Amino acid sequence: MKISPSILAANLTKLSESLGKLDINAADFIHLDIMDGHFVPPITFGEQISAAIKKETTIALDVHLMTSNPEAEVLKYIPLEPHNITFHYEATKFPVRLAEQIRKSGIKPGIALNPSTPIAVIKDIYTFFDLFLIMTVEPGYYGQSFLPNSLARIAEFNELRKSLSEKTDHFPLLEVDGGVNADNAVMLREAQVDIAVAGSFVFKSDDPCAQIEILKGK
Repeated sequence: MKISPSILAANLTKLSESLGKLDINAADFIHLDIMDGHFVPPITFGEQISAAIKKETTIALDVHLMTSNPEAEVLKYIPLEPHNITFHYEATKFPVRLAEQIRKSGIKPGIALNPSTPIAVIKDIYTFFDLFLIMTVEPGYYGQSFLPNSLARIAEFNELRKSLSEKTDHFPLLEVDGGVNADNAVMLREAQVDIAVAGSFVFKSDDPCAQIEILKGK
């Protein structure tokens, strides 16, 4: 399981110092939580801070748009050449069109599902995405507790992924976001999660890399 530390949980006033604590051999991605105050209540940061993060690290960026109108927001993050740009299923009526735009830019398209969104919605859009992000908390705030129904949702996704991959020869990544810590990391690894986002557990420690190693089971 790869780990994508959420920079939102770090000290953003000391961005260079926070990023400097992450070893490229430990952190697989840097998770950017972009919140607009509309799709979710908080406003975090946008493309300018994201560009500053890009300049401070060689670790691949994992862009997560928790925004309304992702069609407009995606264009701002393509120049950063992240590993993926993920937007929410609930935020657009045209997910396929947006996924194709991201893919044409050489970036992996991802789509996130809120805890109340049925896993079954992935059936008709499965082949258009390289990453599915299952929210394991309600989006909008870091530091929340892992929702108890999340493992069942992950298992349901894996069953669908197995079935659909046999039919389509397409096997997208599974990412989870919210409440990830040492207590549930073992279960997430056993549940075949490919990428886990972790914020507070990593950055509220004096040794973020050691925390990442714990999540990876090393």
